[in-house]
Amino acid sequence: MRGSCVEIYFGTIVRAAAVEAGGSLFRLDWGRKSLLGEAAIVPAEPALDHDPNARGNVRGCRGIQVVGDRVIAADYHTLNFFDHDLRLQRKMSHDLMAGLHETALTGSSIWVSSTTLDAALKYRLEDGILQEGFWPREMPEFQRELDLEPLPVDKTVDNRQEFLDSASFRGPSHLHLNAVCEFRGEVYALFHSRCVVANLSRGTIVIRDKNLKHAHNLIMEEPGVVWINDTHRTVVRAYDLASGLAIRAIEIRKMSFIPSLLMRTTVRAFKEMGVSFFSSRRKATARPLYLRGLAIHEDLIFAGFSPATIVCIDKKTGKLIDYYVHSTDARVCIHGLAIA
Repeated sequence: MRGSCVEIYFGTIVRAAAVEAGGSLFRLDWGRKSLLGEAAIVPAEPALDHDPNARGNVRGCRGIQVVGDRVIAADYHTLNFFDHDLRLQRKMSHDLMAGLHETALTGSSIWVSSTTLDAALKYRLEDGILQEGFWPREMPEFQRELDLEPLPVDKTVDNRQEFLDSASFRGPSHLHLNAVCEFRGEVYALFHSRCVVANLSRGTIVIRDKNLKHAHNLIMEEPGVVWINDTHRTVVRAYDLASGLAIRAIEIRKMSFIPSLLMRTTVRAFKEMGVSFFSSRRKATARPLYLRGLAIHEDLIFAGFSPATIVCIDKKTGKLIDYYVHSTDARVCIHGLAIA
């Protein structure tokens, strides 16, 4: 089967869990569907066990990159460097790393989305030096186009614990910049609250689509195809970068194994939660088919969603090739996803 020799690194976020049990980085032999390792991911320096938001917030493992013999996995404020056997080698953090989501490699550097601060920041892998940054809420082009106001951020102090309460940063101007990538020498970002993809280098909007509300991930490849996860609808979408038009929509909800997965998830939740299964709190912290995590390997697309499940899709046909169910607990979500 195609992809049988692939190894996958994926990260989980466990909603409503204690922060120290909020998620892990896993190494998976895709062909055998066998876990080869696990490393707990906990924001520790500084510790954030006082997180007020049960949905996720500081919990678990976010963007993952594999470069050479290293696996780089983000938590809320730190990049954790592992070897391929998930032995921790070192950590890298910075005062402006707050609410890290997706990351993107470029040469000997890494872009991170500091989502809480609505910033895209570039750091040198060797020593963690901040090399470049974009603050779109402070850019006149986006202020005019999207009617934005800056977020008051003192960039000279440690901001990693300053914005844990969502009320401190969410507002009508919050972009929820949760994905960044560099393509053809220019930097792009996803502003999911505004349903757009922006070219940060030029200060322009390149894609507008209401289906990008709550979207995650941003991958660009030749000949100018943009891949994004439509999170709430569980659809992997492709766009033409030149025109900004949608060109593909791969609907995971319609795949053959989904009904049985949902049934198993519902039965488990009802057994564990009883009548509280019907509460609004349960719906907020245990949302099935919440799509986050995207990786492309040759002609294969790998996508992750809750309850922690990964699908392998034929890029050309959009058909399901294979899948792996890590958990039937809808509180356990896939976030980071990378191919070795």
